Amino acid sequence: MRATRIHWFCRSLVVSSLGVAVGLGAVGAVARAKDPSVGTDSGVSLSSTESSVIARTNDARAQRGLGPLAADAALMNGARRQAAWMARNRNLSHGQGVTENIAMGQSSAAETVADWMRSDGHRANILGSHRRIGVAMAQAADGTVYWCQQFR
Repeated sequence: MRATRIHWFCRSLVVSSLGVAVGLGAVGAVARAKDPSVGTDSGVSLSSTESSVIARTNDARAQRGLGPLAADAALMNGARRQAAWMARNRNLSHGQGVTENIAMGQSSAAETVADWMRSDGHRANILGSHRRIGVAMAQAADGTVYWCQQFR
């Protein structure tokens, strides 16, 4: 049974920071980003799914004449923690202290970014004046996939 998609229409949520380290969960193999359109900090490794989300996000920005976002180590860690937390707790909710897009139930990076681009609030985050990005996906025990995108 496929999980129902839930869309949150928040432009951003800025609250106090929470420094909790948790595992990534079922995010997949981590490898260096192979897509040349995905810039990264040195030392940032991306799974193919993470790289695809960033590339598709940057494609949406390029179509509107905006510069690409570069993967940021701190934002990648934050997005991974938040996606893992949502999957573990089966709770779609925003993290703390960041501008963020979240989603659940989509089966691919393409579907997730397309859904975010159809939402005014999510689209505003993607097309905002940010320069850095972190992304992640995690799968809950029941198979539901949770997605997180964080910006700075």
